[in-house]
Amino acid sequence: MTDTASPIREFTRDLLVRAGALVAPSGSGLDVIADAALSARLGLTEFQPLAFDRDEGTARDALLVDYDSPVFDRMGGLVDALGRVTFVRGPAVALKSIEPLAELTRALTLQNGVLRGAHITSADVVYFRFTFEYGLLADERAGGLTDVWVNPATRSVPRMVSWNDPDDLDEAAPQLTSEGALGLPWALAGAAVTAALAPPVRAFVDGLRRRRDRDVRRLSEYYLEIDHAIRRKLEGARPNADVWRREIDRLDATARSYRARLVDVGDRYGVRVHLRPVAVLACGLPTWRVKARLMRRNTTTEVAFSWNPVDGRIESRCCDGCNTPVSAAWLCDEKVHILCESCLSPCAQCGKVFCRACHQRCPRRHEP
Repeated sequence: MTDTASPIREFTRDLLVRAGALVAPSGSGLDVIADAALSARLGLTEFQPLAFDRDEGTARDALLVDYDSPVFDRMGGLVDALGRVTFVRGPAVALKSIEPLAELTRALTLQNGVLRGAHITSADVVYFRFTFEYGLLADERAGGLTDVWVNPATRSVPRMVSWNDPDDLDEAAPQLTSEGALGLPWALAGAAVTAALAPPVRAFVDGLRRRRDRDVRRLSEYYLEIDHAIRRKLEGARPNADVWRREIDRLDATARSYRARLVDVGDRYGVRVHLRPVAVLACGLPTWRVKARLMRRNTTTEVAFSWNPVDGRIESRCCDGCNTPVSAAWLCDEKVHILCESCLSPCAQCGKVFCRACHQRCPRRHEP
């Protein structure tokens, strides 16, 4: 079992307790007593041992709970009935004195512009922590849970590495926006979790690629040997037309079989990525709001950044074109958007560099 068993166990325990079940730890598993309605809904017995390790589940005659088990899918019905956001109150933090321009220079590298006139004011900001379940599916599987924090007020993504302990977060009363509802920054969260998962996905794909290349090489060697044997037989079969036609048919069949096997190998090593939001926390935190002027040629705009006391640094701003968090940014000429390299790249047809935040497609007219 992977090290993702503990988050599944905690999630299962908290969810069942909230649903009214009696839950007690039993080794690395849980013992559950639920009422008839909850048991029927989840497919549990009146007294149900749960295991999060396959070997222990067999030894205890317990129901295995992992990301692929039917009971885990059925628990999603309980989650659907809950609120979308849990409001929490974080630990007390204090704002220390900072030098705004120095902090901005340390956190953001501008490739084609300059920063000027940075100043700070205090601000209370609502942060969101999105918990996502992800799965990588191919000839093998990998997956787990990952968290990303988002600050929609300044379109930034803090790390919050030292502030992920659930014991530090107590439930608080909901804080609604002026419209009476809380808007969730799904676009920022989606881009942030994509960036956060890039290293494990890359490692997973690299492992698949090595095994795929090994299988293709072995397959090629096998069919090449068959091909050579048929061609050697053809060299001696020229006087006999029947033998010649039969060996030609074998050669064609070998080529068709080789191509079909290559397609099978490609399908086996194709990667499917599943990403599903599991929970959202909303938490208020005092921050320094850092405002500065961004200058690109003759164009200037004022942009707000956030310095929070948990990270102790300026948070990574998101690209105005694709929402990806950036530490090295480019500025566009028209509106001084903060961009990643891909969102200020040349057009594939005409080579003109243009801002993807200003234009969805190249502003030049491309004649057919």
